[in-house]
Amino acid sequence: MVNFAGKPGWKVVFMLFLLFLVAFPLASMAKDGDSLELRLKSAKGIERARLLNAQAKRCSEDAPAKAIDLATEALHLARSQKNQPEEAKALCYLGDATYNLNNIKEAISYYKQSSDVELELGGVNSEGYINRIGDVGFCYYVLEQPTQALKYFQESLDRSVKNGFDIQAASMYVNIGNIYTQWGDYGIGLENFQKALEIDRRLGDSIQVSTDLNNIGKIFEHWRRYDEAVRYYSQSLNIARKAGNKAMIAVRLNNLGIVYKDWKRFPEALDYFHQALEIEKASGNNEKVGKRLAYIGLTYLEMGEYAKCLSYLDQALPILKKTGLNDDLGRLYNFYGRYCLAKKQYPEALGNFRSSQELALRNNIKPLQMGNLQGMSEAWEKLHKPDSALIVFKQYIVIKDSVFTQETNSKLSEFQSKFENEKMQMENEVLKRDAKINRDRTLLSGIGAFTLVVILISIILILRLRSRNSRQSMLMAEQQAERLKLELELKNSELTCNAMSIIRKNETVSEMMDGVEQAIRAGESVESLQSLFERIRNGDKDNSWKEFEVRFTKVHKEFYDRLNDRFPDLTPNERKLCAFLRLNMTTKDIASITHQTAHSINVARTRLRKKMGLSGRDENLIGFLINL
Repeated sequence: MVNFAGKPGWKVVFMLFLLFLVAFPLASMAKDGDSLELRLKSAKGIERARLLNAQAKRCSEDAPAKAIDLATEALHLARSQKNQPEEAKALCYLGDATYNLNNIKEAISYYKQSSDVELELGGVNSEGYINRIGDVGFCYYVLEQPTQALKYFQESLDRSVKNGFDIQAASMYVNIGNIYTQWGDYGIGLENFQKALEIDRRLGDSIQVSTDLNNIGKIFEHWRRYDEAVRYYSQSLNIARKAGNKAMIAVRLNNLGIVYKDWKRFPEALDYFHQALEIEKASGNNEKVGKRLAYIGLTYLEMGEYAKCLSYLDQALPILKKTGLNDDLGRLYNFYGRYCLAKKQYPEALGNFRSSQELALRNNIKPLQMGNLQGMSEAWEKLHKPDSALIVFKQYIVIKDSVFTQETNSKLSEFQSKFENEKMQMENEVLKRDAKINRDRTLLSGIGAFTLVVILISIILILRLRSRNSRQSMLMAEQQAERLKLELELKNSELTCNAMSIIRKNETVSEMMDGVEQAIRAGESVESLQSLFERIRNGDKDNSWKEFEVRFTKVHKEFYDRLNDRFPDLTPNERKLCAFLRLNMTTKDIASITHQTAHSINVARTRLRKKMGLSGRDENLIGFLINL
C-alpha cells in the first residue's frame, strides 16, 4: 500500500482528482447543450422543430422563459409542416414552462391543446393523451378547484389502469387520494393511497413509496390513531433520509410534530417542528417556513404559553398572506381563533373563525370546517347566545357525520338539552325580576322541573345504552381474542409437528449414514456407496427448511415484520434461529434440524443476544422473542 502521509503534494493531487470527477459529467452535459445549439444553427424544417423541442424540454424548469421562446418556434414549424407529434410536444413544453412561471391558467390552455392533438394521433387510450389530461387536472388542483381536477384525474386513472400505464396510474391514485382526504372522505382517500403504494413498491420507486406512506399516515392522523400514524410517518421519514431529500424530510418531521402535539406530547412535538423549520429556513422556502411557525405557535397555545403562541402566529401571518395559499391561511386564522378563545376574547375569536371558515368552504376542507364550527359554537356559548351556538353545533354534527360516517345523535341530544335548559334558566331569571307575574313564574318553574326530569331520563337512557354497547363490544372482543388464540395455538402446534418431522427425518438420515459408513468399513465398494452417502448427507435439507419457513411466515408474519423493523442487520441464519426459538424449541432440536452441533447453536444464541442488546441483561432470549 502506498503511504501518502510523507508526500507533500498528495492532497493537491487528490483534490484535482475529485474536481475531475465532478467536472467531467458537467462538461459532458454542457457539451450536449452546445451540440444542440450548433445543430440548431444549420437545421431546418421539422428537424429544427425536433431540436427546439428537445432544448425546450431541457430548460423548462431552470429557464422557463427561454423554453417558451423555443417551444413557440417549434410549434409554428410543426404546424407549418403539419407534423402533429412535434406539435403535441411543443404544446406540452409550453404548458410545462408557463406552469413553472406560475401562469397556471395559461398552462391549462396549452395542456388541453396538446391533449387534443394527442387524441387525434392515438385516440383516448394513447399514453400522450392520458398524461396530458392528468396535467390539466393537476393545474386545476393547484388553482384550488378540486371538483374540476377530480374529473380529469379520474379519466386519466381509468385509462391508465386499462392500458397498463402504471406510473401514471400511481400518480393519479395519489392525486385523487389527496382530494378526498382534503374533503374529509378518509376511507376513499386511504383506498387510493394504498393502491398507489402497491404500484410504487412493485416499480421499486422509493421516493414515491415514501410519499404514499406519508399520505397513509395522514389518514390515520385524522382518525386519531396516533400509533399507526407515527409508524407510517417514521417509515416515510427513513426513506426520505436515505434519499437525502431535504424537502421530504421537513414534511415528514412536521407531520410527526402534529401527531405528537395532538397526542399531548409537547416537547417531542416542538423538537420535530423546529427540525423541520431549520430545514425550510436553510432552503429558503418561505411558504413552508410560515406553516412550521404556525404549528409551533399552536403547540405553545395548547401548552398554555400564550405569549409564545402569539409571537409565532404573528411571524407566520405575513408569510402565509404573501403566498396566497388559502388552505394554509385558513388554518392560521383557525389558530388565531383558538388563541382568542383561550384569552376569553370571544368576539375576536368569532371573527377569526369566520375568516377561516370562508377559506375552508371555498376549498371544501371539511376537517377545517369542523374545527371552525366547534370554535364558533364555544364562542357563542361563552357570549350567552345559546340559539346561535346550537345552530353552529348542528352544522358541525352534519359535517362530522359525513366525514366519520358514525351516528352522533346522542351527543347532539345532550348538547341540545344543555342549551335548552340554559335558555329556560335565563328566561326564569328575567321572570323572577318581575315579582308581579306570579303565574308566569309558577309556570316557568314547572317547565324547568319538567325539563330537568327529561334531561335526567335522557342521561340515564344514554348511559344505559352506552353501558350495554360497551359490554357487547367487550364480549365480542374477548370471543375474537379467544378464537385467535386457539387458531394460533393450533398453527403453532402444526409448526412444531412439522419441525419434529424434520428432526425425525434428519435422525433417520443420520442412522442411514451410519449404516452406509459401516458397510464401507465392512468392505463394500466405496464407489457404489459414496454417491448414495453424499445424496443422503445433503438430501433435501434446504427444501425442509424452506417448507418450514413458508409455514412459519404464514402463521407469524407480524413477528417477521417486527423482527426486521427492529433488527434489520440480522443474517438469514440468525432469522432462522429466531424462528425456532419463537417456537420454544430446544438447542438439541435446533441442532438436529440445522445439521449443526449443540455448541454451534449456543454460540449463535450468544451472538444473537449481543445483536439484540440483551448482553449483560437478565432477560430470557426465548421470552424476548415471544413478546416481540
